[in-house]
Amino acid sequence: MKIFVTGDSHTAALKTGADLLISQGDVPQDCQIDVQQLGGGISMTTPFFIDRGDFAEMTHEKHLRRIKRLPFADEQQHYDWYGICGPLHATRIWRNKDYWQNYTPFTPEGGQAPVSASLLRHVVVQEQHYTMQLLELLKRAGVKVFVIEAPKPYKHHPILELVNQDIIAYVDEFYRKVMREWLASKDVPVIDVPGACYDVDGFMHETYRHDNPADGYHANKQFGAVMINEIIGFAKSVS
Repeated sequence: MKIFVTGDSHTAALKTGADLLISQGDVPQDCQIDVQQLGGGISMTTPFFIDRGDFAEMTHEKHLRRIKRLPFADEQQHYDWYGICGPLHATRIWRNKDYWQNYTPFTPEGGQAPVSASLLRHVVVQEQHYTMQLLELLKRAGVKVFVIEAPKPYKHHPILELVNQDIIAYVDEFYRKVMREWLASKDVPVIDVPGACYDVDGFMHETYRHDNPADGYHANKQFGAVMINEIIGFAKSVS
């Protein structure tokens, strides 16, 4: 069984997690899992590929340095499954202090302007528009594809010093709910972050925070290893 994982910057933790498991001999011998970042969270919110019918030709300069097309041509490499990281990455919306100091999805207080569920849903779909197109292309081409959930917020993120954590948690969960509904409608499975990775408030455990103290939302190789094991378990369960 061969699995290829790609997507946004959260694939970095998946790569280091996979390397850790491989070095420890903890990846099953009948399983090959390769991880290569495609782009960043911002670059994947802009047009980054051309639809060639049965494959996506990458056009973004950053992406082209890593991956030229998805799926790969048969003469390059054949994979049983492709995993995409990015559709459940809500950080760009909730980390912006200018948004959530001035706007709220709840009852407005202190001059805040309300944000309706329909507006927030529109923002989510617009941000994920091109990644959704990529997933639709892969499905149309007969590729077996799944999505890997990104980490939820950490309590050490600086936004929580400025904005009530209930707002951050709500926006993050709303984003994921919108995308999960769309993924389910397209029969795209999701590899969930295990519940044991969260604290009682639904935030990520600090044990999985990035090694760089200044990084407020990426995870470490220990988290990556957890998710790689989840991916392997899923692939084996449906093979």
